[in-house]
Amino acid sequence: MAISLSRWRARHLLAAWTVYWVALIAFGAHSALSAVARALNAPKGLGSISASVDNGMFVLNVSSDQGVWRGTTSLTAMAIWFAGPPLLLFLLWLVTRSSPADVREPERDYRTY
Repeated sequence: MAISLSRWRARHLLAAWTVYWVALIAFGAHSALSAVARALNAPKGLGSISASVDNGMFVLNVSSDQGVWRGTTSLTAMAIWFAGPPLLLFLLWLVTRSSPADVREPERDYRTY
């Protein structure tokens, strides 16, 4: 069965967005997530996590007994990755949807017999 975007309902669109965001977190932030997991499981006093925004950049610093991990990205890039593809999918969904059929009332015959 082929997937037709014009047949999607709002719940299909929401499900597609959710799958996208889960995949984005799982694949896009896997190194950050593994560093955070190491810091959370480090012996007491040997793990720390800090996040900050500095000059338009999001900065994540993670340190554990296994080393230090630092990641940075611009807030603009984060916003585009988070909202860009779902917004494009929404616009494509709107364009491919068929317009509702004109619902006409039946013509009434006002002639008197």
